[in-house]
Amino acid sequence: MRIRFLFLTAPAMLALLAGCAISTPGSQATEQGQKDCVSAAARRFKQAPETFVVEGSAVTTAAEMYEVRLRNTATGTRAKCTVDQNGTIMGVIELR
Repeated sequence: MRIRFLFLTAPAMLALLAGCAISTPGSQATEQGQKDCVSAAARRFKQAPETFVVEGSAVTTAAEMYEVRLRNTATGTRAKCTVDQNGTIMGVIELR
């Protein structure tokens, strides 16, 4: 009985945990948050802010943080910036 219960609950728990880390479309970072992400990416990659465009933005369900996806038009580099509700940049990483 316990093994059967484990086989039934383990996949459900994994699906629940995976759902906490995905982005939900429809909610976007504020315009100022997106501009701050562009500035942070420009500093991080030592490029002009004008070369970065916002490809999209979504709120994560885990901690109500926004993910802003950016692309550098000059180099083709793609990046993801994480910003909170108050516009504080948490980090910028390069996407491969």
